[in-house]
Amino acid sequence: MQIESIYHQPYDQYAFSIDDKTYRIRIRTKKGDCKEVSFYYGDPFKFNDSGWQIESVLSMYLAFSTEFFDYWEINVMPPNKRMKYIFHLRNEQNSIYYGESGFSNQFNQNDQSNCFTLAFLHKNYLISPPKWVNKTIWYQIFPDRFASGNNKNNPSDSIPWGSTLPTSLSYFGGDLEGIIQKIHYLKNLGISGIYLTPIFEANSNHKYNTINYFRVDPTFGDEKILKLLIKKCHENNIRVMLDAVFNHTSASFPPFQDALQNGKNSAFYDWFHFYSENNQLTYETFSFVKEMPKLNTENKEVQNFLIEIGSYWIKEFNIDGWRLDVANEIDHYFWKHFNKKMKEMKNDLFIVGEIWHHAMPWLRGDEFDSVMNYPLMKSLLAYFGYQTISTTNYQNSINDLIATYPLTVIKTLFNVIGSHDTPRILTQCNQNEKRVILLYVFLFTFFGTPCIYYGDEIGLQGGNDPECRSCMLWDQSQYNLTIFDSLKKLIALRNKFSVLANDGEFNWVQTDHNYILMYERKNDRFHFLIIANNSLEKQSVSLPINLKGKRITNLWNGQQFATDSDSIAIDIAETDFLILQFEEIGSFI
Repeated sequence: MQIESIYHQPYDQYAFSIDDKTYRIRIRTKKGDCKEVSFYYGDPFKFNDSGWQIESVLSMYLAFSTEFFDYWEINVMPPNKRMKYIFHLRNEQNSIYYGESGFSNQFNQNDQSNCFTLAFLHKNYLISPPKWVNKTIWYQIFPDRFASGNNKNNPSDSIPWGSTLPTSLSYFGGDLEGIIQKIHYLKNLGISGIYLTPIFEANSNHKYNTINYFRVDPTFGDEKILKLLIKKCHENNIRVMLDAVFNHTSASFPPFQDALQNGKNSAFYDWFHFYSENNQLTYETFSFVKEMPKLNTENKEVQNFLIEIGSYWIKEFNIDGWRLDVANEIDHYFWKHFNKKMKEMKNDLFIVGEIWHHAMPWLRGDEFDSVMNYPLMKSLLAYFGYQTISTTNYQNSINDLIATYPLTVIKTLFNVIGSHDTPRILTQCNQNEKRVILLYVFLFTFFGTPCIYYGDEIGLQGGNDPECRSCMLWDQSQYNLTIFDSLKKLIALRNKFSVLANDGEFNWVQTDHNYILMYERKNDRFHFLIIANNSLEKQSVSLPINLKGKRITNLWNGQQFATDSDSIAIDIAETDFLILQFEEIGSFI
């Protein structure tokens, strides 16, 4: 047994609470190396004549595997919300115990020193994102490019809507009134949350260089229009999340200008990271962009200023969430403080950090509820879009993601397949609409809270920024209706069957076909099988379920059929999919 691969820690993704009484325990072993894992646990303060009293010995189950590792899990309800525990791992050749101090051949009940410890399950240990998020379908809007509702507030140098490809300096006149006028479009699509990129006063089209954090940019409208937008959205059961840029400001931000002109005599000098280079005053920035000076979030005045901003838009405008730009460049102390203050104002506020990499340190329940899930996007594109990885490697990559976080976090990850920072999804799929649809099928039948980047649903194309920020089309004759209709149907299915979202199990189903991806979503009421053919040829697939006495419904076309056989083979066209529902004949749903 390769003990170097065995790993557990009594926190984060290896030991997390799933309710106020239950822990989920996870342990990692080398793939295929271990045949059985037993979990010994007991109260730290209970003893009998033999020594420490074991409460129970449980058999862990193999939950999932990645390329190199197996992950075993078990749910445990310690009677007094506390426990010490140790693992017993076995294969044909070896039997070892694994605890906090390492490995041993025997377990001594008189010695707890090698046991892992979970001292007490406090309610505030439970990661509790807002409940509404699990059912939300998001839609990201880049305001200057979505819709123009009032030409009077257009920038003086704006150009006619969609008349040319965008540049980094282009203004097209999109605004908040335009969004209000298109709420019916969002509602019809099935959207229940909008994420707006920055709307505060700035001297750029993207607004990620804020000048005034307490004012809506005049080219987008004003505070009165924003209140109306949020009111109309809420009337249509659509949540609203704003984008805050706290890592840096605009070089035109008044406190920065004061510090730049007055140096150490400025009251704002310590708000930024000034330093001397070649006898000249310079400063830290976002990336190397001198237009974006970096804020010193360790400064108490800066902290209070940013907390005031976050509080203002909640209190005065009743926003539902904050998306936090470049969140990984700001210290954890500030984000904990920010979370506490924002949740005191609105306990079901949704806080999302822009982090492109492994983000467990921010997702322990006291900083962010979620992060933008770019690793999922990378896997989806590699498999469905570029076809550069095999089905097995794709499954491994998804399992790697599941292994990275507690399940509660997985169910709340902000799942994007495109944004203002990435090429358009149809472009990435080489204009193959069927591959785009396969990608969306997985997105809308997997855990998390999915987000559509405006225009992707109608087949807008474009490379990296600024090409991916083109104007939304409102002439339906220009829509890619194959993508639009498919996406609308997928949203409707996810909204109708919560088991396809976050209210059920997700399990891979293995097949002998190299290009067939198969997985099930199920709970006590529903059972679905999703099959995707990622090849360029028709495939015939045997359903790996005992079908006798079951009715099968193809949710995509409504076709129903039953069989007296134990199994059945189904043909799937090239680059196509099936979403099948299984019901016992005679049952009613």
